[in-house]
Amino acid sequence: MKINYFKFVVLGACMLLGIKAHSQQADTTKENTAIRQLIKNYEDAWNRHDPKGLADNYTADATWVNWFGAYYKGRDDIQLHYKQVHETYFKATHYYTRAVEDVIYTHPDVAISHVRTGLDGDERFPGQTFEFRRTIILIKRDGVWKILAGQNAKLEKGIK
Repeated sequence: MKINYFKFVVLGACMLLGIKAHSQQADTTKENTAIRQLIKNYEDAWNRHDPKGLADNYTADATWVNWFGAYYKGRDDIQLHYKQVHETYFKATHYYTRAVEDVIYTHPDVAISHVRTGLDGDERFPGQTFEFRRTIILIKRDGVWKILAGQNAKLEKGIK
């Protein structure tokens, strides 16, 4: 009888732990919608050539690595970079999101996403369209998703 009681206690504890773990999981439908909206907001700000609008998608302590490998630290630095490039060679660009390839939650308030994007109109490369894969780490602070860190990789022809 003692063994059966022990099994009952262990089984009950496991069930309670499972309920607690389940209650901490993100509502992925709601969160995915919010993250997709952030990605759309970024695209819209790019196509308005709005450096502040672009930077508003990042946390104050964010980091970003562009497709050439340049590193920007903090929202102010990121905004300054966007201001410089959108006043020069990106001023006539069109940016588009091809697909949000995935959103992976490492914690209810932390996600990693891979986003396929494209860009045309870069004055340095007349007539060319580029495809990219962006890796972004997102964090939810005060109920709002923002980009904490990311990197943009230019895709070579034939890469899926």
